[in-house]
Amino acid sequence: MATENVLSVVDYIVLVFFLLVSAAIGIYHATCSGRQSTSSEYFLADRSMSAFPVSVSLAVSVISAITFLGTPALSYVSGPAYWVNMFGRILSGIFTSLVICPVFYNLKITSIYEYMETRFNVTVRYITVFIHILSTLLVLGVIVYGPALALNVVTGLSLYGSIVAVGLVCTFYSTIGGIKAVVWSDLFQQSSVMVIGFILIIVVGCVQVGGVAEVWSRAEQGMRTTLFDFRVDPTITLAFWPTVIGGAVLMAGYAGTNQNQAQRYLTCKDVRSAKLAVFLGFTWMGILENLAVVAGLVIFSFYYGCDPLTSGKISKTDQILPYYVVDVFGEVPGLTGLLVSAVFSASLSTVSTAINSIATVFGEDVVKKIWPHLPDRKFTMIVKIASVFNGFLFMALAFVASVSGSLVIKVGQSIVGALNGPVLATFLLGILVPRGNAKGATTGLIVGALLGMWLLIAGLFYPSQSFGLPFSTDLCPSSDSINVTHVYTTMYTSSEPPITTTLASDDGPADVTWLYSVSFLYLSIMTAIPTFLIAFVVSLLSCRGNKPVDVSLLSPVVLSLYRCLPPSCQEVIFLEDVYSGKGQDDEVKSIDVKAKEEKSGEVNIVYDSTNL
Repeated sequence: MATENVLSVVDYIVLVFFLLVSAAIGIYHATCSGRQSTSSEYFLADRSMSAFPVSVSLAVSVISAITFLGTPALSYVSGPAYWVNMFGRILSGIFTSLVICPVFYNLKITSIYEYMETRFNVTVRYITVFIHILSTLLVLGVIVYGPALALNVVTGLSLYGSIVAVGLVCTFYSTIGGIKAVVWSDLFQQSSVMVIGFILIIVVGCVQVGGVAEVWSRAEQGMRTTLFDFRVDPTITLAFWPTVIGGAVLMAGYAGTNQNQAQRYLTCKDVRSAKLAVFLGFTWMGILENLAVVAGLVIFSFYYGCDPLTSGKISKTDQILPYYVVDVFGEVPGLTGLLVSAVFSASLSTVSTAINSIATVFGEDVVKKIWPHLPDRKFTMIVKIASVFNGFLFMALAFVASVSGSLVIKVGQSIVGALNGPVLATFLLGILVPRGNAKGATTGLIVGALLGMWLLIAGLFYPSQSFGLPFSTDLCPSSDSINVTHVYTTMYTSSEPPITTTLASDDGPADVTWLYSVSFLYLSIMTAIPTFLIAFVVSLLSCRGNKPVDVSLLSPVVLSLYRCLPPSCQEVIFLEDVYSGKGQDDEVKSIDVKAKEEKSGEVNIVYDSTNL
């Protein structure tokens, strides 16, 4: 379906203004806020950020444009059951802030993959670096292309013009302004515009329909009022268990042990601020996603009895939100442009995050390994050049996605879910298990990654399906109506809400192939648990000769639990493998920490009491 351009001159002015303000934030931080001339300032804002802007930036960096369009589409097709993800976000935020965040922050590292080499070895470090770069490159092209395509189909906005605009603006302010520009742009532009966009859709939709009660009444007639689904069938994607538990594990990996998001909380001024930023950031994610769920429900009530998908006005459910925007706000100059800017804002926040984090990983994990004594100013300049290259690479991948179609989209999104689990499990082995070693980490990571890719590839042949809910065209004008009611099946990918629909089928997967239809929200669990168990067992079997582990490489939670054990258990379980980082094996990297000694029998442990 092709649509002529429905945007007015005022809409374009609003859209261009939004992009210019984002660029201006980058110019400000490049010229008036430290000039971003040192690597510490460019990557970590000299660790001077407060919790609130970092938390907002963390949230919107995860809420991509695909989520911005896909979550309302999910609610439109399947009802509001996805709202319980809020509980998963809070659980994940608590875990990440208390268990993971303090370790990375107190090590004063720039790339979190430095931890892998310090804790295990260089092999584990570069396996995780490779996974991070691969998954980021594949997904970022999709995040730019997918929304641009939806806007092109519905509004007539140029597909390639959208890709170039988002790519150039992101590359510009990320490159010259560093992480400060990314964070403040997220706060002042992306978050505000996205929130305003959702609120406008919800409020105006409720008014058009006749109030909140009428929205719920129509949702009830359309069988879309199920808030909790406690069925244990693992193939039901929107059931309570995969949405809360699976979603919590997925997000702990995606936002807790991923450089894209972890770099944000590393910019905080102290560990307390970093932990607060993580918890608040995960909470904002849940709030934004729930606004999207409500928006989808309102849009369904607006089109109740005259579904645009069934009547052929749109071809995919991910087009429902932009179609609604044009339909309802098209006559008001500037409002359509504002809401299109909201879609762009979601792309800008995610892409700018990736540009900065890939440049960080390239600088810390590649350039410094080749030229360890490179002057800081030259190092920063090389990283800025890498940022420009990354921006153009993401645009190129978006163009490839536009040529290759949906297969690239499905594979790109699914790889994130398939590989998040093994990386998260490997980080947790190092953070939680003192006897975890390089042999165990390498074995578990490789097996887990292969398992994830197997499930991913098999899932392409046996895609997960969940029966959708009925649509009707009975109330459409006679010229538009098909006069039938269809039931749709939503096709789920492994890292985003469903954005495609096909006709339902009664034929389910047979034999062992049901495993490939398990909810994508379980994919991280299905790969993380085997990875962790294999790594743990191999580490125990090969723990003789282990080098002692610097206590600062372990989570404060581990140290707190240790103190609750009897002295005999402390020594037997792991204390013989831990040291304080002072005067021990020179081959183990020592990290300076404020320490306090606690004696239990003949064993001493030193830990940072400020992190507990």
